Amino acid sequence: MKSLNLFIKGILIGIGKVIPGVSGSLIAVMLHVYEEAIVAINHFLKHPKKSFIFLAPIGCGVIISTILFSNVLLFLLSHVYYFTMFLFIGLIMGTVPHFQKEFFFCKKKDYIIFLLAFFLPILIPFFSFSITSSSYWYLIILGFIDAATMIIPGISGTAIFIMLGSYEIVLELISNPFGNILGILCFGMGLFFGILLISKLVEWLMKNHRNFFYLIIDGLLWSSIVYLISLVSGAITLISIIPYFLLFVLGFFISSSFSR
Repeated sequence: MKSLNLFIKGILIGIGKVIPGVSGSLIAVMLHVYEEAIVAINHFLKHPKKSFIFLAPIGCGVIISTILFSNVLLFLLSHVYYFTMFLFIGLIMGTVPHFQKEFFFCKKKDYIIFLLAFFLPILIPFFSFSITSSSYWYLIILGFIDAATMIIPGISGTAIFIMLGSYEIVLELISNPFGNILGILCFGMGLFFGILLISKLVEWLMKNHRNFFYLIIDGLLWSSIVYLISLVSGAITLISIIPYFLLFVLGFFISSSFSR
């Protein structure tokens, strides 16, 4: 029964993972499995059986739901792009109030940390990348980035991939894993090593620099919001503003309900 419960939670985490603006790790926090998962990953070799029993059903749920919902999102982005994006922006905004309770600004350096985290993703698109499905080194990097966004609460991996111009590449890869086996292996390699390294970093930060950790998360969240709004602002008209607003509000309340 416990394994089934963890499997269902893994499905919910996977759904959050593939929706731009919803952090799978944030849902893991809401479902009270995040901290235990970090400990299980970091101490897997010390307690392999206990860690495997806990992580395996969650991982299976995440993989299954990620593959299934990737196809759904590809369809939505192809046919109703702007409606889908306004829903996603609302989903991001709904996570913000949750994080405002986790940290505080008390020194000038706190504002500097926030601003650095805010501007870093905005600068990413200005760098030149070789973004093709045959660039296997790039797929390893994307896997590593995906691991970071899976582990750090509040950061949407899909929002970061949109900024990089790689969202559809990742969706096509994971929605049809047997269509590019070498590509999925490269992505999986980056994902695996990313999880191992970043989970240790996150555990250390949460123990020793908790406020610093959440300031970075908040900066990344607001950066994602500003960037995604810039993508859709030109599509707003007098006719479309009402349905766009309603989708935004719907996304906000769905996401905020998870954050309570």
